[in-house]
Amino acid sequence: MRDDTSALSTRRIMGDLIAALSTLTCVRRIDSFGSVATGGADQWSDLDLFVSCEAPERTAWLAAAAIRSSKPVAFYRTFASVPQPSGRYWFDGESPFNRLDVSFCSPAEHEAVCRSGVNGGHPVTLHPEYVARLPADPSADEGLRPPAGRVDVSPRETAIGRLLYIHLEAAKKQLRGQPTKRSVRETRAALLEAVFAAPTTDRDSGVVRFISTVDAFIQTISP
Repeated sequence: MRDDTSALSTRRIMGDLIAALSTLTCVRRIDSFGSVATGGADQWSDLDLFVSCEAPERTAWLAAAAIRSSKPVAFYRTFASVPQPSGRYWFDGESPFNRLDVSFCSPAEHEAVCRSGVNGGHPVTLHPEYVARLPADPSADEGLRPPAGRVDVSPRETAIGRLLYIHLEAAKKQLRGQPTKRSVRETRAALLEAVFAAPTTDRDSGVVRFISTVDAFIQTISP
């Protein structure tokens, strides 16, 4: 995994993702939010994207395929209240801190969030990263690559994803010199227990390898 030492890592990944998504005419607008949008991103920041798609029930899967073709996904976790293919994407070879949190929406839903400044019950400030100029042509977009398929996420993977998120947030605060509710030692123990408590199946082996790599990475850079 990369150990970039500046906020350039988030912008580099953001550029890769926007370049891939903007090849699709059905992607009408891409906005960042969170620390990247406000200029407060550092090397431990994640990437938050709000992607407006024409007819997202069809074309969001094309956008997800563009993401996956641009940056191989090591681990995916669904959001609790937003359906696939929105969710959390951890990328192979990148710092686990620099994951992508992406939500796909329709242009009307995007406009509503812009008017209200609220998304999912939380205040949000959107920063435009890309605006489409050509008319949407989903049929042409489908000729670029097949749409992504739904990911079968097991309850165990859901639990591991939640504990991974908690562990990375604790590690991030420690690296930034901020107080944490739970120590990195505690969050690491809970994560590893969830990963190794049950026998590993063929399906689980990729998740175990990914978490083991993340654990080694965090142990290396933690003070």
